[in-house]
Amino acid sequence: MAQRRRTALICTVGTSLFDGNLARLSGDAPDAPKRWEAIRSAYEKKRWADLAREMLRIDPTNRFCGAEINTIEEARKKDWLDLRHLAFLVSDTPKGRNTGVLLKKYFEVRKGRDLPDLQTVEYAAVEQLQDTDPKDFRTHGLRNLIRRAGEFIERFGGPECAAIDATGGYKAQIAVAVVLGQVLSIPVMYKHERFPTIIEFPPLPIAFDYTVLGANAALLAAFERGSAFSSDDLGGAVDEKLRVLLTEVDGNGTALFELSPLGQIYLTGFRMRNPKPIALDAATDRKAPTFGNDHHYPDGFRAFVTKVWNETPWIRTAHSVSYAKQRAIRRTGFDVREENGESMLIGRYYEPDFRARFRLRLSDESPNALTRAALDLNDRYGA
Repeated sequence: MAQRRRTALICTVGTSLFDGNLARLSGDAPDAPKRWEAIRSAYEKKRWADLAREMLRIDPTNRFCGAEINTIEEARKKDWLDLRHLAFLVSDTPKGRNTGVLLKKYFEVRKGRDLPDLQTVEYAAVEQLQDTDPKDFRTHGLRNLIRRAGEFIERFGGPECAAIDATGGYKAQIAVAVVLGQVLSIPVMYKHERFPTIIEFPPLPIAFDYTVLGANAALLAAFERGSAFSSDDLGGAVDEKLRVLLTEVDGNGTALFELSPLGQIYLTGFRMRNPKPIALDAATDRKAPTFGNDHHYPDGFRAFVTKVWNETPWIRTAHSVSYAKQRAIRRTGFDVREENGESMLIGRYYEPDFRARFRLRLSDESPNALTRAALDLNDRYGA
């Protein structure tokens, strides 16, 4: 069977085109373009449309055009790529944004010339992906890079339709793009400035243990929303399987945990491999939630459980569960629990003076379906 051709290319982008090529351009350079003065003028005056038109006069394989244009030109000749969607992930800096504008204008013109099948050209400035604050770069910038890449991959048809060009950008940016590609079974290509051609990192059979996600879905959702927690907030020692998805930062003298770039890859990988909002059909045998010892529950708890059930057609029913260890509940959320060999989707309700658990019953209670359900519910109702 012929290999399916990929139609989307997600590119990490650096600023070497500006800093290494355009900013140093002069007539003394041995490889200066013929119209170097017009190019230099457009660059200095930030006339990006004019600069794009001038660069279109240059062979796109010429190193002066920069790593991004060079690698795209080589990649589009591969038999596995039918380039229809192109997305650039640029840094959260003025130079990064301007590079994105230039590349967008350059390839938009080529759509009407030698790339007639190209339909989409976009760029996105990745929030906090910058080199002035190392903490923000490490903790937030790289995570946002993964999320942005995941959004483009999902929009352009999913992992089986995408490839990643990880040539441009910070070294850490390139590294996480490679790992993301490996996790999602997406080919990743890279070209060092001294390499005569691009190299490809073929997809590898990397697999994560997503039972950790199911068991910690509410907590990981809170981390993904930007929360940071101390070990005391987490109830003491952090399980090692969870710890590898976190990074430790200083919170004014207190050690805090935040979601790491690997943790973001872990979450993005699960969503990409389970792409539907929830892989469940609407339940046909629905029954309203029930509450044991009804007089013990405040109106807020009953209203919350009923609201979740009402607004989620793939939940068959719900019922309260025992009071055991209710004082350990620290936030409203949803996790997958294993009891007596059975996987269960458990909701937790939190008020300062009242805490309770309830079980949600689905038509599909396989581990992946329950975990995907927990993620969806935490996005909508978690706190």
